[in-house]
Amino acid sequence: MVEEAEVVVLGAGVAGLTAAWLLKERGLRVRVVAQGLGEASRSPVALVNPLRGKRFTLANRGEEALEAALRFYGRFVPLHLGVYRPVPEGERGKVASRLGGLRHAWDEGGVWLEEAFWLEPRPLLAKLSEGLALLRARVLAWEPPYLWLEGGGRIRGEVLVYAGGGQGAHLLGLEGWHIPGLVLLLLDYFPRAISYRVYLAGSALGGSYLPHRSDPEAPPPTEGEVEWLLRGAEDLLGYRPRVASAWRGVRFRLDRPASPKGTDLPYLFPVEGGFALTGLGSTGFLYAPLLAERLAEALG
Repeated sequence: MVEEAEVVVLGAGVAGLTAAWLLKERGLRVRVVAQGLGEASRSPVALVNPLRGKRFTLANRGEEALEAALRFYGRFVPLHLGVYRPVPEGERGKVASRLGGLRHAWDEGGVWLEEAFWLEPRPLLAKLSEGLALLRARVLAWEPPYLWLEGGGRIRGEVLVYAGGGQGAHLLGLEGWHIPGLVLLLLDYFPRAISYRVYLAGSALGGSYLPHRSDPEAPPPTEGEVEWLLRGAEDLLGYRPRVASAWRGVRFRLDRPASPKGTDLPYLFPVEGGFALTGLGSTGFLYAPLLAERLAEALG
């Protein structure tokens, strides 16, 4: 027996579920296929912040992406508005020139991004998946218009969308790097997100310390990694927060831009049988709604 849909989305992380939801709202028959809700998207906290890194770089299309994220995620879960970015002495002018049209306010030690926010991904993914036709299965092959499933089944889509991140990238021959990140769950609670090298939001202290890897397997936390996070938190707070437990995740970043030359965001591009929406790394929650809107427009 072959199941059919107008659009079949492979992957149930934030990119896949967001795309599937918006396509469904356009009136398309959508089927999501995944082994489970995307592991890399199930971190305790997701920071949606278009002002990136220690260099304070405004993400490409960052303002537009933030607007799309506010519009979409706010329909499903509470958004904790505001991210505080400490700014080292002497860099305020440089940072001010990079803020673009982001709503912000300055205080003595840094800049408050008024519409950047954090959310809890697990309730978001659960809410999104409840409204979609989700088939839990392992995909063995991408052979448009079919996905071949473990056990011999097939699912046919007029359009296939790959949103599986690094775990299934081999199905399309996509190459990239896997970025391990660690989140420490704290006994303290921080309603106001703070981000500089590491981030604190809610009960989470997180950051990426280890070098990129060539495989998606998550290494166990190391003492050096935990110490690095706690040192970063101490720099921001003046003390070390108390740790309750830890969560490890691995994000996927494409080896090189896979989109045609001149395309502003390299994470949505045509592939045989449809499109790929993947390789977003740590920007997944920022860009997923904007790219899903673009995918919906491309499919008419």
